[in-house]
Amino acid sequence: MEENMLKKLLLLPLAILLLAGCARTLESATATNYFVAHQGGYIGESTVTVDKDQNVAAASFAEWQGPGGWAENNSPDGTTLVDGAVVRVADPLANTGHSDPAIKGYMFYIYNVQNGLGVWSQFTPGAEGFARPSRQFERDFEGLMGNPIRAAAYVAAARADTLVNVTIDGLTVTVGRPASQTVHYGHMNKADPTATYMPLNANAIGYRYNYQATIDFFMANPAANYAAFTMVKAKIALTEDKAIDANADVAAYTAADDSVYMVADAVSGATYSDFPHYALELQAAYKMAIAAQLVAFQK
Repeated sequence: MEENMLKKLLLLPLAILLLAGCARTLESATATNYFVAHQGGYIGESTVTVDKDQNVAAASFAEWQGPGGWAENNSPDGTTLVDGAVVRVADPLANTGHSDPAIKGYMFYIYNVQNGLGVWSQFTPGAEGFARPSRQFERDFEGLMGNPIRAAAYVAAARADTLVNVTIDGLTVTVGRPASQTVHYGHMNKADPTATYMPLNANAIGYRYNYQATIDFFMANPAANYAAFTMVKAKIALTEDKAIDANADVAAYTAADDSVYMVADAVSGATYSDFPHYALELQAAYKMAIAAQLVAFQK
């Protein structure tokens, strides 16, 4: 009898700890995930907030233009990009020991054309001037942005409008116009209502209505297997909302039906090829937000 009582007394503190753990109240949490966007040349940022019950309270993503979307046209007639255009990008991993504040902490990318094909390559300061990589695709923008530290810095600079066009003479960097003044698609973020990238037309709902369809579907289905999608033909009915796309006239979309993504036996309403990728990036942020509720990550 005494032995049984002793066992109960020993187990009591453990039971109390377990009950305390079960009764733990979670707080809401937000997480952001950075990625190289679907078609390449763009930087993505997915953000998800979960409430105390781990339901998705808010979700969004941004797709920021890479250099090709905002570098100032440098052709003789000023209408196109040609070899030699250079931009400067905030990068906490770049040129950290350089003495020139116009170079330290920045990465430079040059429009590097070889055999008719242009790639944004790293442009590196040396003893007497800047140099291109020995191979065109070596140290290119998309590859370097696979590092989330760099991607986060790029997004912050895009949002703060500190990405700039530059001209370089030897080691002298002359800062030109910021990205916001030279962007080719209305706004640096493709999802912004004022952006003009991939506009709505007679046969397609355009980027911004696709964006909204992706967000709405993800929030209702955050745990779906987005890699297991199928395509179905469906009629899409749009309600015009200038807060989604300030430039679109939804009456211009007249397609009888469209190829729409279907996930978990539900029709998403999204038609663009970015859908499964961006839904998975939102899901990654969702998982990160739940993890942030459970683990005290250092900031």
